Amino acid sequence: MSIILTAAVLLAISIKNKKYTNQTYEHNSNSSKTVTTSNETKKKSSATSTVNRLDSTQSSSLEPVKNQNSVQTKLDASELFLNAGKVGYGVYYFNEDDYLTNYNTDPFISASVIKVFIMAYIYEKELALDRMLEGETTQELVRRMIQISDNQATNRLIEFLGMDNLNHYFEEQGYKGTKLQRKMLDEQARMNGLENYTSVEDAMEFLKKMYVHRNEWPYSQMLTIMSDQTIRTKLPSKLPSEVQVANKTGELTTVENDIGLVLDPKNPFAIVILTNEVYDSSAMREAIGGFALQAFEES
Repeated sequence: MSIILTAAVLLAISIKNKKYTNQTYEHNSNSSKTVTTSNETKKKSSATSTVNRLDSTQSSSLEPVKNQNSVQTKLDASELFLNAGKVGYGVYYFNEDDYLTNYNTDPFISASVIKVFIMAYIYEKELALDRMLEGETTQELVRRMIQISDNQATNRLIEFLGMDNLNHYFEEQGYKGTKLQRKMLDEQARMNGLENYTSVEDAMEFLKKMYVHRNEWPYSQMLTIMSDQTIRTKLPSKLPSEVQVANKTGELTTVENDIGLVLDPKNPFAIVILTNEVYDSSAMREAIGGFALQAFEES
């Protein structure tokens, strides 16, 4: 009788241990989103886990995922981190209300991305778009500032609007990480430590506002201007040509940024990628395009 009881106890313990082991494996496989059946997939799993570790250590503002089975667990940002010392990204899917971000309020050198906030000031303050400034209208200068990233046009607008007025507007709008401290191409100001900054959160809020009010003036006009962007080497570079993208790039020697709306009829989304301390600009542009393609394919 005691032999039978002992055998039964041992069998029960064995079953319990086996069940616990299977549950642990299932949890890990869900986290990595890979099946380790080959060396290639093992490497991919390692890259994904590295990205998750970087996200958690580099930012304390990682927002909780509303839907644990959402697209947010599937995007791989490892190529972005391979090419820069500081990376911030955000993807917001309007239909699902899904939002992925690693940085939120940390400041990044904005380069020309700050120009969208200057455009917003002009339109939201309802300034006269036909006002002449040195032979060109305000609206013509805005188009050049956004569509071809013309720095001279930007500087003329900054002189007209006033840097203090622009910064006050940024504060009014809640853009806490956005600050204009110098004109474009002002190398002396840069040498003196003055830079222009923005954040993933601020850029995302701008894009969300423009999308939500896209059928209303003046956001419809700003969307049209950004949709006619001529610099397509980053976010739109790998997307299908028929997909409308309204974006604004920014770059300096060690900065590669791009923000925009991807107006996919099935699942439109806003995307922000800010990178500072870039090691390889060409590789980073490829990585930004690849990340945008991932976001599009998972939408």
